[in-house]
Amino acid sequence: MKIGNLELVTKELYKYDSIVIFHHIRPDGDCLGSQFGLKELIKTNFPNKKVYAIGDHKDTFDFLDFTMDKVPSDEILKNSLGVVVDANHKERIESREVLDKNLFAQVIRIDHHPNDDDLGDNAVRW
Repeated sequence: MKIGNLELVTKELYKYDSIVIFHHIRPDGDCLGSQFGLKELIKTNFPNKKVYAIGDHKDTFDFLDFTMDKVPSDEILKNSLGVVVDANHKERIESREVLDKNLFAQVIRIDHHPNDDDLGDNAVRW
């Protein structure tokens, strides 16, 4: 398990041209805010990167107009960074089947929950 910090996460962001951000099932405000806030932060600071916020917001907070992206192709996923926000176990991750393909070279989990997750030894936690 790698416990990261801002420097480690930023270093990983620089490595990839595309980033796929996951949220948890039954999304709430901190989940969707984290996902879309991170997407906008990355797009603002790295305008040439392709950032995908995937999942289903279940029409939660419709007034905020969160528009989910389509899941990119496996070819794109192979060269992408996977980022999980606000979830610490795969069973709680929306669109888990995409993560379960094990195509991402690196996965980062940004979360306030305990670090006892099942994302693998190579995942970075922050």
